[in-house]
Formats: sequence, C-alpha cells, structure tokens
Amino acid sequence: MKTYEFQEFLFKSAITVMACDGSIEEKEINEIKKIAEGEIYFMGYEYEQPLKDNLNYIKVNGKNAINQYLLELSNTDLSDKQELLLIKVLIRTIEADERTHQNEIKFLQMVKSKLKIDEETLISRFPNQISYLIDLHNHGSLEGFNDEIKFE
Repeated sequence: MKTYEFQEFLFKSAITVMACDGSIEEKEINEIKKIAEGEIYFMGYEYEQPLKDNLNYIKVNGKNAINQYLLELSNTDLSDKQELLLIKVLIRTIEADERTHQNEIKFLQMVKSKLKIDEETLISRFPNQISYLIDLHNHGSLEGFNDEIKFE
C-alpha cells in the first residue's frame, strides 16, 4: 500500500478502535493526535479533517462503520511492516484512556484475524499486551462486529 493511502488507513484504524466502545475519550483523541504529529510514518499527514470526518462517520453509522472498515481491511494488501504498525497504533489507542473495553479487544482480534502476520511475531513484538493478542473468545472467527455502538 502506498504511503499516503496507508497513512489514511492507519489513521482510520485508530479512530475506529477508539470509537468501538461507544465512548470517545479526550485521552484517546490526544493519543491519536500525538501519533499523527510525532511518528515518522505519519510525516506530512494532515489529520484534522480526517479526524472530524471519520468520527462523524462512525457516530452516524455505528457498527456498520466498523464492519465497513473490516471489509476494507480484508481487501487491503499490507506489508509485514505495515501490519506491525497497524497493531502498534491500535494498541496505543486502546491503552490511551487507561481502560480496556471488551469491544476494543474484540475489534483488535477481528483485525488480527485478517492479517498475514503470525501470532508468535506479534507476541514477541508486544509481550506486555499478550492478553489482548491471544484470542481466547474466538472473536477473530466472527463474520462481523455485531455489538451496537451507542455514543454518550
């Protein structure tokens, strides 16, 4: 995937995981902005409008937005490096508000199931998040995200 397309997709990924618990916390938004402003893989990416657009889309479409994202991921060819960056950004966003919601882990598992990277590599790269990465509830085998999302 080309750099700008990957930046767009990665940014959308962070917003999607943030919103899948039905709560958009300021700490999570700040972490996403911090990632976009400070990480080399987002260099040159203008994120303000995509942040507004993606948040609005998810608020309006709820679980359908998440399922649309998962479908898009299924049709995206990411390199191994891009897959690792995707997981890294998802984990950073999940941990930003210091609360881990079951829907966030479910989403992470569903994303992970669509990637080529093996579980051993992920666990060795993210050993402190092993409880997120091992799919004990078989979320990765689900056809779609079926929990309704209600924003407060």
